[in-house]
Amino acid sequence: MSSNQQRETFVETLLATRRSSASPWLTWYSHSGERIELSGRVFDNWVAKSANLLGDLYDLDEQSVVVVDLDAHWKSLVLALAALHHGATLVDANHQEARGATLWITAAPNDENIPASSEILAVNPAALALSFGSDLGPVAEDFNATVRSYADQFYPSPVAAQTLALATGAGLAVGIQELFDKVAEPKGTILVRADQPVLALLPYLVGQWKAGDAVVLVEDNFQVTERLRDGERITFDYNAGN
Repeated sequence: MSSNQQRETFVETLLATRRSSASPWLTWYSHSGERIELSGRVFDNWVAKSANLLGDLYDLDEQSVVVVDLDAHWKSLVLALAALHHGATLVDANHQEARGATLWITAAPNDENIPASSEILAVNPAALALSFGSDLGPVAEDFNATVRSYADQFYPSPVAAQTLALATGAGLAVGIQELFDKVAEPKGTILVRADQPVLALLPYLVGQWKAGDAVVLVEDNFQVTERLRDGERITFDYNAGN
C-alpha cells in the first residue's frame, strides 16, 4: 500500500455528528412485538462495543473479509458498521470471497455452508436475548453474551480510501470512500421495510443518516398501520418511493 494513499476514519464521519444526540437514529419493529428505539448516542455505543469485540477477538483489518449472513436488522447494521471501522470488506454468503472469509457473522452458526477456515460470530436477533441459546455449536462465539462487556467508545485507525467496503453475489460493489462521502437529500423520518439484504440497504441508509434523517426499519411483511406512521412521524416511505 502506497504511503501517500489517502486514509480516513470513514465510519467516524458518520457517527460523530450525532454521537451526543438523544434523538432517534434507528427504530426497529418486529413481528414479535419489539419496538427498539436507538438514539444517535445509543447506536454509536453499540457500534463501539461491537467494533471493540471484533478487534479483540478477530484482529480485523483492511485485509479481512467478513460475511454478514444476517437479515436487515438493527444488530446487523451495527455489526456492519463495526466491521467497517476496521476497514474489513463485507460480503454476503453468495459472494465468491465468502469461502475464504476471515469471519462469518450469522444467526445460524451450525450452517454446513460455513467454511471450516472461518471464525463464527453467532447473533440472536431478539432484543432481550442475553445469549445465543442452546444451538450455538462448539466453535462459534456468542455475540449476545459477549458484546456488553466491551467499552462504549472505540478509537478507530484511519482506513485507506481505496478499500472495498462491501460486495455481494448479485454484483453490488461499493468502495469505502464512495459509501461514506455520499450525502442524500434530507427526507425527515424514513420508513424502510427489511425486504432486502442488509448489504443492499446499507448504502442508502448511510446516505440518509449523513443527511440527518432518522430511520424506522420494520421486519419484512410487518403490517405498517397509519397509527405507526403517525406515531413515528414518517415523512418518506423508501419502498414506496414517496
